[in-house]
Amino acid sequence: MKTNTKPGKIVLQIDPTDQNPRHSEASFITLKSGRIVFAWSKFSGSTSDFAEAVIATKYSDDDGKTWSREDKVLIQKEGTTNVMSPSLLRLQDGKIAVVYLRKDGRKICMPYIRTSEDELETLSEPISIAWEPGYYVVNNDRMIQMKCGRIIVPAALHRYRGPSVLIPGEEVRSFFSSPALILFFLSDDGGKNWLESLTNYYRCFPSGHGLQEPGVIELKNGRLWSWTRPGEEGRQWQSFSDDQGQTWTEPEPSQFVSPSSPMHVKRIPKTGDLLVVWNDHSRIFETEKPEPISRGRTPLVCAISDDEGKSWKHHKLLEDSPRHGFCYPAIHFTEDAVLISYCVDGETSRGSFVSTLRMRRILIEELYA
Repeated sequence: MKTNTKPGKIVLQIDPTDQNPRHSEASFITLKSGRIVFAWSKFSGSTSDFAEAVIATKYSDDDGKTWSREDKVLIQKEGTTNVMSPSLLRLQDGKIAVVYLRKDGRKICMPYIRTSEDELETLSEPISIAWEPGYYVVNNDRMIQMKCGRIIVPAALHRYRGPSVLIPGEEVRSFFSSPALILFFLSDDGGKNWLESLTNYYRCFPSGHGLQEPGVIELKNGRLWSWTRPGEEGRQWQSFSDDQGQTWTEPEPSQFVSPSSPMHVKRIPKTGDLLVVWNDHSRIFETEKPEPISRGRTPLVCAISDDEGKSWKHHKLLEDSPRHGFCYPAIHFTEDAVLISYCVDGETSRGSFVSTLRMRRILIEELYA
């Protein structure tokens, strides 16, 4: 078993209030001035995915050690319901791209992109990434740009389905379908126009659950590695593309033992290695058994790969409370440190499912210690 000493320190925590009972799903960007901007989903009224929400920001001028007290709204509510789940990325042409979700009711959730040429002072008009209306889930902090310049946005397309069993006396209604069609949106002109991957992948388990919330990263040989949250306890699943995201291999279980919770991977610029953050259920750390209130999303662990994901070492325990879930991580690197944000749910003062947003700052050398 590994030691349970937690690396780094918590540098920001955004707690719920009566007016804003949920803070969740975040992303980062470093401006040309060196200022770091932190953007997240700020909800009003309730903690529901369908409550009103804007994309708010804070900033840091000292490499992420301290953060501004006041918030600034980056994207106001659009459509009829909310905006949420930002992904911020510096493009190769110098612009900043912002991808986010816009909800219109319970059955329409669409990914949009805006760009900024003046370091987020202003944003372009929104462009819809998807061609047809539907319920698309794009997790926070997921957009990438390949070395060739292609922008890739991984998405999960869900549908509403009818009941599988009719229960006498109960109203017949449609249900949100857990299994999603995993697909990839591709742009070769900086986000102005979008194509959809030629193939996609799908897996539905006997329980009726399936794959959700994909992520993607480019490996050093140009191959794309995609992973997805499993629909039930088990492992993260994975697929690969050898043609810049056009076609994908059949999904298969990965080595990451995991609950139904999203994983995230980014490359450490200083070393070229991969950093993964996920809810590790392999028991490499001796932690208490998760309680039901956590939804199994504990402990939260990070690890490093120096062989492009074949093996992982330098495991670090980030969080391990058995009565809390830690989920929807975002990862951002400075010259000497990494900032990792994540939602804290489960047992809170307000008893809400997802309400608190926490950020941990870890020195790169500490990750390798």
